[in-house]
Amino acid sequence: MTSKQRVHAALEGKPVDRCPVTSLYGFLYQQDHFAELTGLSPWQLQQWLAMPPAEHVELLARIQAQAPFELLQPQPAASSRAWRARQEFLEQDGHAFRHDPQTGEWIQLDLPTVSGHATDYHANQTRHVSSRADVDARVTVTPAAQQIAEGANDYLDAVVARFGQDEFILSGGIVGTLYSCHWHVGQTNLFSLLIEQPELIDYLSQKILAHNEEQIRRLAAAGGDAIYIDDATATSDMISPAMYERFCLPYMQAMVQEIHRLGHKAIVIYFGGIADRLEQIAATGADGLLFEASMKGYTNDIAEVARRIGDQMTLFSNIDPVAVLQNGTEAELAGEIARQVEAGRRARGFLLSTASPITPSTPLARVRRFIELARIAGAQGGR
Repeated sequence: MTSKQRVHAALEGKPVDRCPVTSLYGFLYQQDHFAELTGLSPWQLQQWLAMPPAEHVELLARIQAQAPFELLQPQPAASSRAWRARQEFLEQDGHAFRHDPQTGEWIQLDLPTVSGHATDYHANQTRHVSSRADVDARVTVTPAAQQIAEGANDYLDAVVARFGQDEFILSGGIVGTLYSCHWHVGQTNLFSLLIEQPELIDYLSQKILAHNEEQIRRLAAAGGDAIYIDDATATSDMISPAMYERFCLPYMQAMVQEIHRLGHKAIVIYFGGIADRLEQIAATGADGLLFEASMKGYTNDIAEVARRIGDQMTLFSNIDPVAVLQNGTEAELAGEIARQVEAGRRARGFLLSTASPITPSTPLARVRRFIELARIAGAQGGR
């Protein structure tokens, strides 16, 4: 079977020659390990994200050859074609810079990050909207056709053209409406507003849903195979099942339906505890489910998930990327893969994957060993 055939079969609950092997959020792995995977300087990641599509996809092919995960995931939406065309990348006085001649902007590219990732991330804590009028003024919904015309799909189109016949393309994804609200009301504020001003969060969520649906239409237009929804902060460590049903489930169902309407598979991702809302997650109608490893006081047991909803959704394994992949012994890694394969036999379909993105401290040799061991065990667990 090709990777494309294998992943489609797994997501549809059909027989496979072996379980597919992947790690979702592959675009983060490509960024965090860019120098290791390409032999280029770390700062050249930013140059890669501004290259013409043909050059960009050639470098992606080199990356994919180094770590051949299934569910090939391109980088997120390309910057506008006009912006990319005018960027200059220069080395001066021992440092690397990006220069925009039109704006006069100079950005140094070789500064270390605090997190150790390719880029640092900070949640928003500032409240920007307090009324429906504020929401209407702040949340813009850009039609998919306009995004495509400006070049957002240029890299994705090139990836589908180069790999789409044999590789399963996870075209990209969107972030669930609940988490996306925090960009407008502040992350801490958001959870109090679920109680204090639920109607405002409902209205904001509806506007974000419209935005997300246009993103789905843009991604689907490239002709890949699947789109993911990261339903961040919709887990037991953050909100109750009742709040999940009120503020997440209807929007998740709408997004999954739109993905399906456009002929793509829908994969949902949960970083947090899900044991108390498995049936609700299954009710999203998604094809595949990936969830975090047990941590932070909650337990996400793959065997329990397979027993309770495994006949309704295809499951991704939740191998701990830190304790097992990064820090575990060879025997611990092989043993956990085997345990998860055995648990996955009860599911409609099963893919071997890390529970969350691969860490910056995990070397390529270890990633390759994970792929090798998972393919061996997955052949024994294939149906």
